[in-house]
Amino acid sequence: MATPLALHHSLLRPCVLHILRAAGFHSTRPSVLDTLTDLAARYMYLLAQSTATHASINHTELDITIQDVRMAMQDCGILAPERVLAQQEFEGIEDTRGVDDFIAWATGGGNKEIRRIALDGGEGDYLTVLKKKHSTTDEESRYTGTILGKTSEPRAIKIEGGEASSIKEWVDKLKVSSKEASSVLSSRRQSSALSSLDDDMEF
Repeated sequence: MATPLALHHSLLRPCVLHILRAAGFHSTRPSVLDTLTDLAARYMYLLAQSTATHASINHTELDITIQDVRMAMQDCGILAPERVLAQQEFEGIEDTRGVDDFIAWATGGGNKEIRRIALDGGEGDYLTVLKKKHSTTDEESRYTGTILGKTSEPRAIKIEGGEASSIKEWVDKLKVSSKEASSVLSSRRQSSALSSLDDDMEF
């Protein structure tokens, strides 16, 4: 049975092949393809890791916003504004040339050619087209719940041991405890301010 790392590597290889073909390459060595696939996987992992880091710093919720993704893209060099942040704040004008260039690439002819080659005239992503091309029947139930098929019905993940029985319950308790800690800290600050005021008063 293939490991998850080998499976993800195999699924990423056709994407790299489509990009190379769209760029004008007609052949490559397997070692070169594996190296480029590994670099692409490491780059996407770095992007995801940076996005999660910004999400944990910017807000306490477990949701990732477009601002987190944009900051991660800037960290990874995808978006590179010409002016530094201090200069943008001084001038009062946000430098969006990096975002504009990325949008132009995503909607331009180069990316359109990659999508054309990947879809090969079909509808949907390349994996769906490939499954339909090599499948003798339209049976999709065997892929349900796997990485190649539709997601199954959501199920609550049980946590063995501890007070919380699920991840949602653990997150709710974490939010309550953080609110209680902040309220206790603010009350302590108020009481300390009142006590210092009482010490400074003269009768």
